[in-house]
Amino acid sequence: MNQNSKDRLIRILIGYVGLYPTLLIVLTLLKPVTQGLSLPVVVLIETIILVPLTQLVSFPLAGWVIERLSRKK
Repeated sequence: MNQNSKDRLIRILIGYVGLYPTLLIVLTLLKPVTQGLSLPVVVLIETIILVPLTQLVSFPLAGWVIERLSRKK
């Protein structure tokens, strides 16, 4: 596997590691608030919260964790 493919796979892994727990927590916390709303409104509210949270917190943290784990090899 060349370096370019490996870098892409690592970015995808960071996306999964950063997004899944964040999405799960946000959906769980917002469920009581968004329960009676229409799907487009729910998606809008969740997107307003998720995009900054993942870009500023989750993805950098996931990248740091994966970098630390790859150094230990």
